[in-house]
Amino acid sequence: MICYLFDAPSYFFFTPDIPPLLYYSHIPTSILALLVGIVVFLNGPRKLLNQLLFLISILFSWWTLSSLIAWTNIRGDFLSFIWPWFGISAALISITCVYFIYVFLDGKDVSFRKKVVFITLLLPVILFGHTDLSIAGFNLTNCDAFDYEGLLYKMYYTGLGFLAMGWIFVLLMKRYIVASKQVRRQILFMGIGLEFFLLSFISITFIITYLTGLSLLQDSRLEMYGLFGMTVFMVMMGILIVRFKAFNVAAHASQALVLALILLVASQYTFDQSRTAVVLTSITLVLTSIAGLIIVKSVKKEIEQRKEIEGLVTKLNRANKRLKVLDKLKSEFVSIASHQLRSPLTSIRGYASMLLEGSFGKVPKKAEEAIERISESTRLMTMSVEDYLNVSRIQAGNMKYEISSFNVANMAEKIVDDLRREAVREGLALSFENKLQNLDGTVKADEGKTSQILHNLVDNAMKYTEKGNIKVVVTGAMRPKGVKVSVVDTGIGMDPEEIENLFEKFERAEQANSVNVSGTGLGLYIARKMSQDMGGDIKAASEGEGKGSTFTLLLPV
Repeated sequence: MICYLFDAPSYFFFTPDIPPLLYYSHIPTSILALLVGIVVFLNGPRKLLNQLLFLISILFSWWTLSSLIAWTNIRGDFLSFIWPWFGISAALISITCVYFIYVFLDGKDVSFRKKVVFITLLLPVILFGHTDLSIAGFNLTNCDAFDYEGLLYKMYYTGLGFLAMGWIFVLLMKRYIVASKQVRRQILFMGIGLEFFLLSFISITFIITYLTGLSLLQDSRLEMYGLFGMTVFMVMMGILIVRFKAFNVAAHASQALVLALILLVASQYTFDQSRTAVVLTSITLVLTSIAGLIIVKSVKKEIEQRKEIEGLVTKLNRANKRLKVLDKLKSEFVSIASHQLRSPLTSIRGYASMLLEGSFGKVPKKAEEAIERISESTRLMTMSVEDYLNVSRIQAGNMKYEISSFNVANMAEKIVDDLRREAVREGLALSFENKLQNLDGTVKADEGKTSQILHNLVDNAMKYTEKGNIKVVVTGAMRPKGVKVSVVDTGIGMDPEEIENLFEKFERAEQANSVNVSGTGLGLYIARKMSQDMGGDIKAASEGEGKGSTFTLLLPV
């Protein structure tokens, strides 16, 4: 079974009877596809996405090899065996592309159900590929099998190609709508490359072949242009690799891509061997080689810089982990130390109180002043110790709350009454105002901790207000629904840019130390954390330095 009208090819498929465009469309594109596929696979042989791209490149290269043999070989029996592989390879390429897109978008393998669907769609093509449904004979005169191809079989695997195109388009559009700007660009490049490849490969290659078989087209060489869609696809893969670091491809990927580009340019020698074409191709080849060398060097430099940065990031992460461990150890130490300090401080304060009350006899006047100072210093130190303990509890997640309903307006008024004498002694006017209208002031929170928060806010206002007045105002809140307790003072104020920092650990306003040096910078941090844990919050406001401040506690009803 030999086609005697044609000369036998040399080296299996080289013959002068075939147009040079055939070799230009088949050999460079298949080499480019294989080169990119191999590079991607070697950089991640266990990654499913890399494996699928490699499989697509192998299937495409096998199809182009089969096509090249069909164009050049004259052995009828061999061509009869090769011919059915066109349909099988095309169907495998189409469904593998769908599989590839799923993994590209989701970053994981598809479900077992989808795999069953893929196999079901492919089974008819594979099972009937080498039967009369695929090819029933061979024309030794024209050395082809166009007249003997099964119409239903060819329509089926061509239909699979169009189904894959529509399937991929729908998947990409769904993900593109909800994706971020960075991911959208990747989807765009992938979509353009893959859809253009399938469109040119399925539409041009098979439709033109089919129309030629029906004698509606006289020149089947038009099908050769359909293979250039793979070049577009590989270019898009190159953009994803270089720009978006897709497939985790390392430095030699740029070298492979530049080499593939040089091969494409050099392959023009097989297409047109006129003197002018050879000169232009040579100039283009030299310029491409120079540009490629520059690109490879720049990519290598960028990768080296990225590795250096990644090394620094790794060291920074280690340092952060070490700092977290040290911070935990510090918190544990503070907690233990605070517990050890609280007992003797309580004893000192208790004995000082007993001395002042005369439990051990009458104390001289001068001694009373010293004992009062001891008692006050002990009180302040006890408060600081309690702050440290609360910070440790908050960080460890051990702070416990007993939520109940109580009247926060009555609590605020009582606190104002308790602290008014101390305020007057400091030369300050401390007042309370209830502006609740439809609410009675009942909230749901931890009563003890709410009292601690309000004491802290009013105490702070007194510490940082040298003269003027302090007003505690209770109002209702609509969004979110609750009760607000605002502490308004005419004190030192603060820069609006400092406000958020006030609620961090060990943070104080810039002017705070000039008025009061005993603060730890923990009170507001603890107060906000407690209020937030109870479903509320604390906000701060100030018009600027020297213009007073307003601290507002919000609690849910």
